[in-house]
Amino acid sequence: MIVAHNEEPYVENAIGQARETADSATRIMLVDSASTDGTAARARSLGCEVLPAPLGKGAAMKAAARAAKTPWLCFLDADIVENGRNIPLTLRQGIESAPDSAVMVVADFDDPPPKPILSTTISIYTPLVRALVPEADGLFGSRPLSGFRAIRPELLGEDAPDDFGVEAHLNLSAVFTGRPMTLTHIGLFTQRFRYKADMGGEIARAILDIAEAHGRLAPALRPEWDAWVSRVLKVVQTYRGDLSERTDYLARLHAAMNEPMPPRKP
Repeated sequence: MIVAHNEEPYVENAIGQARETADSATRIMLVDSASTDGTAARARSLGCEVLPAPLGKGAAMKAAARAAKTPWLCFLDADIVENGRNIPLTLRQGIESAPDSAVMVVADFDDPPPKPILSTTISIYTPLVRALVPEADGLFGSRPLSGFRAIRPELLGEDAPDDFGVEAHLNLSAVFTGRPMTLTHIGLFTQRFRYKADMGGEIARAILDIAEAHGRLAPALRPEWDAWVSRVLKVVQTYRGDLSERTDYLARLHAAMNEPMPPRKP
């Protein structure tokens, strides 16, 4: 399942990697999340099945889960800039080596220099998970919000968020199942910095929602946690990837995220 929103220049790479991995029982599908460019047309011209889906990462993934009837769903982000290591093949190998009861395989990766600042991971995802679901801390490598993962379809229920909070939701949902998970490594992967102002808030909301649902956060204290997140996000949203701003930005980001967190219980 190749999840795409306005990725016309890159879908050929993702489709090519999927085809190199597929056997006769594998269904390759581009899930077009309300693209406004030629993403869907380009995929069709390459002979790839296209599934129209609503806007939103999670909404697109849920549409894919409803359309596929297989024991595993392998999700790829469409923006594979370079055809380096075959990502779906690495995920497939992770499935084959995982225990039969495994619920998810997540692909970790490294960045070529200059290393990006993973603002949302270091200032939102990691502190919230460490505070509210500590058993999940560190389980998913340096890229816990990786879009490259294979999951059991039942993990992606209709309660999953429609937005960029979906990977955080999948991580914590997997932990709460008590079933095994596998981390695999795909080596260097070239990413593009894209400013997404709402992403951090969506990820925070997914974590707080699931923590509240599992009794890790008292509902009466949720507004205080939302306020902590808002203070951190005000700093995150000032960064546009300018290398000259890194030092000052990191200092402000760490100052914000090191502000004391609210209590979990009254």
